[in-house]
Amino acid sequence: MKRNISKTMAVAMLFACQSETPTEGGGKEAPSMTQASEADAPAANATASETGKRSQFTSIEPATCQLLEENREEGGWWRRLCKGPRGYDLELSESDLRQDIVVVPAKGQRDELGLSTIVANGAFNSLGKTAEWRGVDPANPDVLIVRLDVARDPEARRPDISHLVLARLKPTACIVAVVQPGPGQNDRAREIADGALPECLKR
Repeated sequence: MKRNISKTMAVAMLFACQSETPTEGGGKEAPSMTQASEADAPAANATASETGKRSQFTSIEPATCQLLEENREEGGWWRRLCKGPRGYDLELSESDLRQDIVVVPAKGQRDELGLSTIVANGAFNSLGKTAEWRGVDPANPDVLIVRLDVARDPEARRPDISHLVLARLKPTACIVAVVQPGPGQNDRAREIADGALPECLKR
């Protein structure tokens, strides 16, 4: 009897460990995968809102994107092209441990978001692994949501600050809101995305 109870407890503990999911604004990191999923999304567990808007997720992990240019000397830099939903691609870049995104529509002008300037204020930063595209038709989205981790003072030895960045896509792409870490961060980002979008933030 004791042996059967021990086996049952071991199976239950194994199942609990396997069912853990990433937490908002940090926590456990999702496994690397070619096809992005909601598990490692900037705002996980997307559902249709009262406005009828839904989400589609694509990978912006550098290893899954096409390398355009790279220079490994003097700190190094690179540019990569990541596929998005119909009509949009994202060009990622990194230089001096700072990352940025250029929104590349199938038609119209390319727009650099200015993450390092507007969100990170020049600090070291890095993007999350997944882009969230939000709209009534997720294949033809209105808003892009990405996670940007911004480094604090290295001497402070505190964890990075994990922001959710919202960018409108039409008529031109620009950052309209930055959601700070805290309870309900994912929900707050979607509420902004599903409402009347604010004006572009100035650099």
